Amino acid sequence: MKSKLIVLAILVLLCIAAPFLLTGFWVRLITFTFMFAVLASALNIIAGFTGYAAFGNMIFFGLGAYTTAVLMTRVGFSYPPALICSAAVAVAVAIVLGLLLLRLKGHYFALGTLGAAEAMKYIVENMTEITGGGQGITVPPLRGSPVMINTFFYFMMFGLLIIILIVVWRLSKNRLGYAFKAIRANEEAAGVMGIDTTRYKITAWALSALFTGITGSVYAYWFTYIDAPTVFDVMWVVKMFVILLIGGAGTIFGPVIGAFILETISELVWSRFINLHLGILGLIIILVVLFMPRGIISLVTQGKGIRDLVPVRRKGAKR
Repeated sequence: MKSKLIVLAILVLLCIAAPFLLTGFWVRLITFTFMFAVLASALNIIAGFTGYAAFGNMIFFGLGAYTTAVLMTRVGFSYPPALICSAAVAVAVAIVLGLLLLRLKGHYFALGTLGAAEAMKYIVENMTEITGGGQGITVPPLRGSPVMINTFFYFMMFGLLIIILIVVWRLSKNRLGYAFKAIRANEEAAGVMGIDTTRYKITAWALSALFTGITGSVYAYWFTYIDAPTVFDVMWVVKMFVILLIGGAGTIFGPVIGAFILETISELVWSRFINLHLGILGLIIILVVLFMPRGIISLVTQGKGIRDLVPVRRKGAKR
């Protein structure tokens, strides 16, 4: 236990020192990785812990981004109150959608959330006077040097990642998290045991929406320009599910490991093999499903090494 804490402390210190030691390219890359780790961890609450594949989670990312953009450009809010409003809007929409969609199960729920995300995208695109429609909307930028701006958003995403990891860790240890896991294991049995499954599912989705909406708000302020096809892009959710698959769904650090692996491969390998990047992604998914169905994190939590993945021939056995 002490060794794990020491390793974790060293990693945190390295992350804190990184923006002062690395170039702007690597700082932005790590910031992106933190962002996808936060989004995957948020999705992990509803998909990994509760067992509901919310393919519409980009609803909350897009709403968080547009709430911040509209309040800062049309109303004149500064960023901190716009951030709070973005989180509140994401949670409110998650509760409303949860009452409507979380009575569905399995692929019906996944398709329902996917349809809701597409509907929300077209609604935002058609609110031209407020959102700018297809032309998008420009957010007042943060003033300062490029180095200062990169460092600011680096620590914003890093701090958000630390907070959500603490929340997920607490979920894995308390009654709320146990209720989520009971629903994932057997929802009918959980209901018989007295768990209000609908209320707990809505709570899980609202908690997931909270962090997704906040991340969308930071993204809008970071990039200063957003449009509906980008912030409501369903392919981002597909990427989050791949991150969960690689790292390990229903775990604390699985999304972080998956995000770092996927982003590293994306930048260092796929950029050199543009025509093969989808094939490489498919190969990685196949290998993970075959040899590590619970994700790479399972090698650590279960104390397994690479040798345990390959059958070992016993002494004296016939060839």
